[in-house]
This record gives sequence, C-alpha cells and structure tokens, in this order.
Amino acid sequence: MKEAGSGQTMIFLHGRGYSKENMDPMFEHYRDAYHVVSYDARGHGESDKPKSFTLDDHVDDLAEIIANYNLGKPIVVGFSMGSYIALKTAEKYPNLFSKIVLIGTKGGGTTSSTEKVAKEGQLNGLSKAQMAQTMMQKIFAPQTTAEKIASFDKKIASKAVLTGTQQAAITNSLQDFDLITDANKVTIPVLVLTGEYDGLNQPVEGKKVADALPNARFETIPNAGHIAFFENPTKVYALIDTFVRNN
Repeated sequence: MKEAGSGQTMIFLHGRGYSKENMDPMFEHYRDAYHVVSYDARGHGESDKPKSFTLDDHVDDLAEIIANYNLGKPIVVGFSMGSYIALKTAEKYPNLFSKIVLIGTKGGGTTSSTEKVAKEGQLNGLSKAQMAQTMMQKIFAPQTTAEKIASFDKKIASKAVLTGTQQAAITNSLQDFDLITDANKVTIPVLVLTGEYDGLNQPVEGKKVADALPNARFETIPNAGHIAFFENPTKVYALIDTFVRNN
C-alpha cells in the first residue's frame, strides 16, 4: 500500500491484471487535496497470490484495510475490476464509504470483459496479432496514438510479472458476479463514468449500473475508451471534483 497527502481519504482501486501503479495518474492528481491511498489487490502486483480467491475476498480485503488503517469513511474510486470491488463492498457494508466513483464498470457477467473478448477472438480464429489489435480497439479511443498508449503503459507498469497460473486465478475470481441485485442497498452518492469508445464495458453497461442505484449519476466521457482518466483526464477530474463538492 502507498499513501500521501492529508485530509479526507480517497482510495484508488486498480483494474484486472494491473497493480496500484495503474492508478498513479489519479493518485498524483489528488495527493495535494486528499489523503490518497492505493494498494495492490489480492493476486496482483506485490500482494499475496493465492491459488484461488473471489470477488468477496477483495471486498473483505478493502474493508479490512479501511479498519486497520483508520481511514474513516473514504471516497472510493474504482476502475474496471476496481469498480466491481468498490460497488460490491458498498453492497455488503453500506456505511463504509462516503462516496463512490466507478470508472469503466458493468453490473456483472460470467467472466471478466478482457477474457470475454479473448474467448470471442479464439472462437473466430484470430491470430495473436489480430487478438492484440482487437483488444486495443476495445480499450482505447480511435484517436489515441500508439505512442501515447506506449508511454502510458510504461508509466503504470507493475513491478511484478504475473504467471499464467496467477492470471488464471484472477480470471476465475471474476466469474458469475452480480452487482445489480443488491444495488438498492447502496444509498450513498455514486458517480458512474464510462468512456464513449469503451468497448470492454460499453456506456450502456455503466448506465445500467447507475439506473440500479438509488443515488447515482451517469456520465459518458467523450474522446475516451476504457481507461477514461488516461485519455480525457480533464473531463474526468472536473466531473469528480463537482461530484465530491456537491454531494
């Protein structure tokens, strides 16, 4: 875990297969205004890598971190898999957070979004090169250059390289999860953000999550794909700042 700054706590939860470095852009942006916290989720980065774990394990890990480090009622910002962890935690522990921001989210599924794309590619007989190109098209906006993507990937690279077995454990942890059924338990303010070109968790999926929540606002981020805070940070930060101030 890493932390910086002072004041109200803002916790950042990274995406599947990434590590805490995935959220460094947001961590650095908000460190002067908040007590910012980021950590490697179970099975990722430098955290323990058990042979099997579930989304509920991630939930209890987050609750334990908040309790053990006396983080009060934090604002939680979850990206992709991190958004699933954030919302599932709020459903299980409704009074744990003050506000939630979900970026590139969906309400559930039989597997992770990247795994779904990979399986579809295999069924269609795509080569590794074609698969990689398809994945890039699903993740990033059309106007985002390969050079910009490479620069971003370099900045957020994890210190730990995951084995195939460890990647499989991560994939298995996201099988058959449901965030919609208990969404009505989450009465705190929630901001749901989805890039307009997000091909992994499309805007319609984010809208379904927002519609299922009693106190949520949904926004589509223009000129952005799945990692909206990378491709259009100005819009993402403006929406988060307004949300935090006015709720």
